[in-house]
Amino acid sequence: MKPGMYLKILITFCVLAFLNNISCLPEDPADECTQNRNVVSKSGELLVNGGAYWQITVAEQTGSVLVADKNCHAKMQLEFWFKNKELAKTNVKPPLLIVFFGGGGFFDPGSVSVYSKQISDGSYLWTAYCDQAAKNASENPTDFGISVGWDPNQLLSLEDVKLDGLIDYKTYKKP
Repeated sequence: MKPGMYLKILITFCVLAFLNNISCLPEDPADECTQNRNVVSKSGELLVNGGAYWQITVAEQTGSVLVADKNCHAKMQLEFWFKNKELAKTNVKPPLLIVFFGGGGFFDPGSVSVYSKQISDGSYLWTAYCDQAAKNASENPTDFGISVGWDPNQLLSLEDVKLDGLIDYKTYKKP
């Protein structure tokens, strides 16, 4: 290759690296979405013989009042694991169908991260995480939530599951 081509590739790489670093900068503390945040949480179980549906919503935790700002990201997290200690020590994902929602719709499953980690007792803790705003919602304030049911594609392998949900959201303030 010619030296000019190497220079173009090097400049392109440097520009892309610079732009990537800018997008990874921490949030500006003066940013309005970092102020007036609240967290709601809920624990529960999804049981084979009962309790086949579980949900946490901001409105459910605030007396059915919509209080979340649709224009700021809600950081929603669900941790889940098998109740059976032996099964929990395998890296088998519990057969759950998890839906993150807000603003009257649900978020694309492609925007959800699901991963596992082994904890000190040797069992696996699974986490599903979604960080989204509901900017297309018709009204502000809105609601955010997580709903969980059994995955219909895996109904033959059901075992009881423990759940811990958490939603970190910005409270809507009228302008």
